[in-house]
Amino acid sequence: MIRIIFFLFFCSMSFTHSTYAANQYHQIKKDLGDSVITTKITAKYTKDRDLNPLKIRISTQQGVVTLKGHVKNNASFVKALRLAKETKGVKTVETDELIIKPVNTAITDAYITAKVEAAILKAKVFEDESIPLVGISAKTNNGTVTLAGQVKSHQSVLAIVKWTNKVHGVKKIISHLEVHATR
Repeated sequence: MIRIIFFLFFCSMSFTHSTYAANQYHQIKKDLGDSVITTKITAKYTKDRDLNPLKIRISTQQGVVTLKGHVKNNASFVKALRLAKETKGVKTVETDELIIKPVNTAITDAYITAKVEAAILKAKVFEDESIPLVGISAKTNNGTVTLAGQVKSHQSVLAIVKWTNKVHGVKKIISHLEVHATR
């Protein structure tokens, strides 16, 4: 009789232990899956110029993705939602705490213009000494940079455009640079 009780006790302990281990395994598997989903969405946001993963916090719990933070416009909001939704394993996306916070484009454009002016000086130093120190103007409107002025060669135009294109935030370049070779 004692053997039977001991055997039943041992079996129940063994069953309880294996059930506990199985539950722990499934919980770890869920947590790992949620971490993978969060990592994949973060990677997608990092590759996209319109989304800043430092301004969008992403968390996942049992396949439910929560986005918190802010984006700059409606298109970015839709893109953030779509990229998250299209990620394998995502059941739904919560965006109650993701707000649209427009970027102050006047400040951003002024910043880009300052960076472009520095880029023109880099073009002079690193590629074409004939680029003038003054006389080249840059104006930025919503990420579109318009360049104007006179240079001595087509090489100068190419160097200026190349260095301007390296500036973060430049979406488009319009060149009104004129080539006037000195005699």
